[in-house]
Amino acid sequence: MDAGIRQLSGQDILKEAATPKHAARHTTKVEILDLEELKDYQGRKRAEFENVLKVKRLDVKQWIRYAQFEVLQHDLRRARSIFERALQVNNSYVPLWIKYIDCELKAKNINHARNLLDRATNLLPRIDKLWLKYVIVEESLGNLPIVRALFSKWCSLEPGHNAFDAFVEFETRCGEFENVRKVYSRYVLVHPGVKTWLRWIAFEKKHGDVNSIRQVLSLGLDTLGLYESTSDSDIASIVRTFAEWEATQQESERASALYRLATEKWPNNELLVSERVRFEKMYDLSTNLDTSITEKRKMEYENILRKNSRDYETWWVYLDLLQKHYASEYEIALGNSIASNAPEDEAKTLTWRRYIYLWIRALTFFELSAGNYERTREIFETLIKDVIPNSSFTFAKIWRLYANFELRQSNLTTARKILGYALGTCPKNKIFKDYIQLEIQLKEFDRVRKLYEKFISFNPYAVSNWLAYAELEDNLGDEDRARAIFHLAVSEEIGLEHQDQVKILRELINFEISVGEYARAESVYRKLLTMSSYDASMWIDLAIFQSSVPTEEQLIQEANNDNEDEDTLEVTDIHKLNTRKVFEEALSYYKEMNDKEGRYAILKALRAYEDVHGTIETQAATKERLPVEKSKTKREGGIDVEYVDLEFPEDATGEIATDRKSKLLAMAQKWQRGKESS
Repeated sequence: MDAGIRQLSGQDILKEAATPKHAARHTTKVEILDLEELKDYQGRKRAEFENVLKVKRLDVKQWIRYAQFEVLQHDLRRARSIFERALQVNNSYVPLWIKYIDCELKAKNINHARNLLDRATNLLPRIDKLWLKYVIVEESLGNLPIVRALFSKWCSLEPGHNAFDAFVEFETRCGEFENVRKVYSRYVLVHPGVKTWLRWIAFEKKHGDVNSIRQVLSLGLDTLGLYESTSDSDIASIVRTFAEWEATQQESERASALYRLATEKWPNNELLVSERVRFEKMYDLSTNLDTSITEKRKMEYENILRKNSRDYETWWVYLDLLQKHYASEYEIALGNSIASNAPEDEAKTLTWRRYIYLWIRALTFFELSAGNYERTREIFETLIKDVIPNSSFTFAKIWRLYANFELRQSNLTTARKILGYALGTCPKNKIFKDYIQLEIQLKEFDRVRKLYEKFISFNPYAVSNWLAYAELEDNLGDEDRARAIFHLAVSEEIGLEHQDQVKILRELINFEISVGEYARAESVYRKLLTMSSYDASMWIDLAIFQSSVPTEEQLIQEANNDNEDEDTLEVTDIHKLNTRKVFEEALSYYKEMNDKEGRYAILKALRAYEDVHGTIETQAATKERLPVEKSKTKREGGIDVEYVDLEFPEDATGEIATDRKSKLLAMAQKWQRGKESS
């Protein structure tokens, strides 16, 4: 197959069929053979244009096409006429002026083009394109004074950056650097932004000397500092440029001083502080670096707090910074941190805690550091009356701190009033405890009793309150009061939960044991046994308790014994007897209730007790009483279910004896029959 021939595949055919075909537009070619035909063609085209313009007189593009047609016919007079007629229709259409001017330039009618440019710039002085066209034409003709005059006239109208930049480039090409500086002096007045100054500085770095560069940098920084509209980024940019240039001239100290003065003049400029830190790190100016970093951190914190005055974590680190480096500002900042910055949460949240700790910090400072006790008292009063308490929560720590403050001022009555006011306004467990602890330290036990009564009335379901009250009476030696408190706590009038009652009763047992009332302790055990529905563990506790009750002889011996170290109680036979009685009582109860699991638990506890305190005979007897596990089946729902049953040897003793008696009787009868038959 020929290399130039490609075989079409089915995919190519389908692709070609799917590709839409556009019919080619046929253009009519007009062949003009003589002058008469040319005039006829021109006449027809002019008539067509005129007819269209009668309908679309305001269509400037149609006028341009008409004029370009005449240009192609080399009839420049007619083309000018059409352009002028179009300008009468719309003289503000810039492309029309450009086409007209280009037409004259192509025909090398320079004066005509210059006149058109002058007319256009006078008529449309704010169109940079026309001015630029004008100066390009004059510069291409070498008329440099005219170009300079045009630029001066153009820039006098205070145009945009492009005009001044073009003027600067022109003077630079001409090598007139003094003229460039004059242009820039006008440029920065019209456009006093940092970009203009940076362009002037860049020019001076390239074509100027050290003095001119420093002069422009200083002038730029001073000028920008006068405008209130100058942004922080612009200030930071000009200062950075100034400092970096000074550093290139081996003037690091001058650059550092420049940053220092700038940050003092614009203390809230974060970008400027950041640039200062970066610069001092770069040039290893360690003497100023710490100060710069501190100022930067201070500014960052102030900016954050300005946006969100309830950012309490930032307040805390900000105050730490001020306390360490700006002691003169610390007291004012403390007041600002707590003034009108309360959280909006209606619940006691972590945010509220952080806010209250700011108050505590202020209180600590004014009392301990400043020694201003009146100011401290004012802050306390504001805090407890205007900030807390509110309808849903309070902070017991504040009331305690206030009371302790007044105690340090020897105002005991005021401290009591504060805590009493707190209990009357917003009673809380911690406030009760703080008040009680205060009175205990003062040994005002009658007041303590009254406070405990109010405390229990306020929260009767707190077990710790009952136990603390009973412990107080026990420590004071009033056993009857302590016992009455225990019994009142577990009474039906209070209505504590079962587990709380059990906890109090166990403490009552310890109390009765500590005062030597073992019979009362046993009765409490019996009550616990009933409350626990005769739980096996409670039976075991009661049984073990019997071995801890001292006998009369032991009590007498203990009373006569001066050695306090020997407090170990010897387990006597009486103890063992009493303990076994309780175990047997429990076994009888569970046997009667047919509770094999409970019975088995008691037997195991009894065996453990005998292993420690029993004899070989009692240990063997207890071991023989342990049940045997046997697998049995029972029918449930038509299905045989296998289960493990406990069989106690004691329960099988009667049946075994009857079987043995029956077997002996049968053997005797058999022997009697055999004897008679013989």
